[in-house]
Amino acid sequence: MSKAPEPARGAPGNAETPDAVRIPCARMAGEDACILLLDAEDRCVHATPLAAPLAPLVSAPEAEPSAADQTTLPELIRTVRRTGRVAAGTVGAPDERLDRVFDLSVIPAAEDGMLLIVGHDVTLPTSMRRTLVESRQRYKDLVEVSAAFAWETNAKGTLVFVSPQGVLGYTLDELIGHRPAELLAEPMDSGSVLPFVTRQPLADSEVWMRRADGSAVCLLVSALPLYDEAGGWTGARGVCRDITDVRERDIAIARARNRERLLSFIVRSFRDEVDPENMLAIAAATVAQGIGVSGCNILRIKAADGTPAPLSPEAFSIAAAFGRLGSSDDLALVVRDFCSGLDVVEVGIDKWNVLAAATRYRQSVNGAIILWRELSRVPYDDDDRILLSDLSAQVGIAIEQISNHDHILALSRTDALTGLFNRRAFIEEVERRTARLRHERRSAALVYVDLDNFKMVNDVHGHKRGDDALMAVKRLLLAGTRPTDLVARLGGDEFAVWMDGATYEIAETKAQRLLASGTALESFSGSTDRVLSMSLGIAIYDPDSDEGIDALLSRADGAMYLGKHSGKGSYRIAPPAS
Repeated sequence: MSKAPEPARGAPGNAETPDAVRIPCARMAGEDACILLLDAEDRCVHATPLAAPLAPLVSAPEAEPSAADQTTLPELIRTVRRTGRVAAGTVGAPDERLDRVFDLSVIPAAEDGMLLIVGHDVTLPTSMRRTLVESRQRYKDLVEVSAAFAWETNAKGTLVFVSPQGVLGYTLDELIGHRPAELLAEPMDSGSVLPFVTRQPLADSEVWMRRADGSAVCLLVSALPLYDEAGGWTGARGVCRDITDVRERDIAIARARNRERLLSFIVRSFRDEVDPENMLAIAAATVAQGIGVSGCNILRIKAADGTPAPLSPEAFSIAAAFGRLGSSDDLALVVRDFCSGLDVVEVGIDKWNVLAAATRYRQSVNGAIILWRELSRVPYDDDDRILLSDLSAQVGIAIEQISNHDHILALSRTDALTGLFNRRAFIEEVERRTARLRHERRSAALVYVDLDNFKMVNDVHGHKRGDDALMAVKRLLLAGTRPTDLVARLGGDEFAVWMDGATYEIAETKAQRLLASGTALESFSGSTDRVLSMSLGIAIYDPDSDEGIDALLSRADGAMYLGKHSGKGSYRIAPPAS
């Protein structure tokens, strides 16, 4: 049997590896081949057209790699020369149109010191990969620097991705794998779809969610649904933008506008009132109804002679009241706080939530608004406090206007020197009282007072002394009458006293006492033989008669002159009306 031939050296199945392989240069050609052959001096002795951009790099001054993941061709050559082994790397090579990128392997020859450089042009995939990386980084940077955050849910509706800005105070572990519906601050409206599980593209959908600290946050959500190749829904992804500040600002503006409308309505309601006496009553009613409280008090500090009264509990009086109110003791507690210097009082008293504010005019306290609301109802909020503050300024102006009106009215009804009723006010008040007395069938007495020898006081001592004498008469009349009696200066040295329910006997006794006390006026006399004294005329009002105030004054005046002619410093009682 003949012996089988031995396999050729290096053929498949042979365990030995050849030490070297010879490749003819003619075989290292072709448009798709990237091959470069260097001699022992690193001169290029052969290059395929595709490797043409690499040839200049062999002898050109070495430059820095154009990318962090690249090296240079001279560096690869030095490595091979130093180690005698194959070296590989990615190298950038400039071309006429673009910078090309090659994956190169530098292979040392078995002899003659030659190097074979075999490469693959990876410019396109490298560029695509770099572009993709840059695009991903750009998207990542934009998301991170924007006010929005990105998210993605899966087919189960649970979060599988949230960008760091979107944690809302939670850790990523507290969000990933959880349903966004668990974080809602308030339920979605009926028929509304939660954007995180939407099946349709959504843009700018508002959702109120809850931060980790429990506070509410308003998110503006835009989302796209995700579908697989078979058309099955696999989740959604989108972005959220925190617009809480915008919405809170919108809410604050809306609330401010509502307060302005309510303030305008309340102020217009009481300022349109013609009668000053009703102005504060209307204010109390509209304030209580507008703010929504159980009741409202408006207090007033009445100024004396146009000057502010000292701030004390006694200075405050109730000018208006509406609705259900606290007791007088409760009110006293609130007033005490104002007297301690507080401008705003908010306190719980018994069953009441009390909110009160002092009213001012030109920095001086002239009253207060007090609101009463049961503890069982909602507490006061910032809108209530701001509205009350605005109202207190307007009510303070109204109180000042009423005080000015009262002052003007008082000036028109009182005597400038003595402060007693003048003739006009005296007649108006007597007419009002006679109407009541006629209904009650009660009598009254009118005492007409005229000073004797008063002109001599002015002529001898001057008008200042005469004014002092008139003030002394005022004091005598007030001291000799009851608080319910009317005392007036009718003009000059003439005065009048009206006494409800007085009979002839009572009037006569009163006249005698007045004349007895009138001796104190002698010190004002102009001379010793013409002393200052009083002459009195008395007329009794009969409720069964139709006699008016003018007739009464005429009867009393006639009786007074009758007494003067028969002897000064005396009194006379007029006969009954005919």
